Amino acid sequence: MLPSFAANGFLPLGRYSVSFAEAESMPVSAPEFRDSGTREQLWDGLHDYLNNFFILEDRYADDLGDLVHVHRLWLGGSYVSAKLDPQNIDATLLIDTRAEHAVRGKPGSKWLTTAFKSRDSVKERYGVSPLRVGYRPVIDVFRPDRMTPEERTYFTERGVWDDWWQRCRLPGHADRSPSEESAVPARGYLEVRL
Repeated sequence: MLPSFAANGFLPLGRYSVSFAEAESMPVSAPEFRDSGTREQLWDGLHDYLNNFFILEDRYADDLGDLVHVHRLWLGGSYVSAKLDPQNIDATLLIDTRAEHAVRGKPGSKWLTTAFKSRDSVKERYGVSPLRVGYRPVIDVFRPDRMTPEERTYFTERGVWDDWWQRCRLPGHADRSPSEESAVPARGYLEVRL
């Protein structure tokens, strides 16, 4: 069952795993957003943005095997709130580094860098403000001493963005930068399975 927005206009605290279709039905086609002037266009932009990853996967299917570039997609911010007309979609993409390596240097693979190089230009073109986390499966999660530096980086980045998407800016404060008071988890976000 899909979560509903709480009284504060955000999802209840936590990470909610949803399919792509469920993610669309909630912040795009739900009745409360019927009069939105931005949500459908932003969703179309997200779709176009993600399609660039899918094109690479199709082109290099033999090199990738069962790997996909976008392991998971986290959606947060005002798009995943009761705000009628958000200005962009805040997204964290967990990019499988094994898939990245499998296509690196091949025609079209520059997208894997371009997709995150300039958030402003991506936001202008697609309406998406993307952040990248290099995903990798980690065997020894309870043994940090056995982790490689890349595995530690993955866990750190994953934890940072999981924490960030559960924060809210404090209402009525002129300074909107993060603070100790705003660090307390106060909302949920979507984890989209592609």
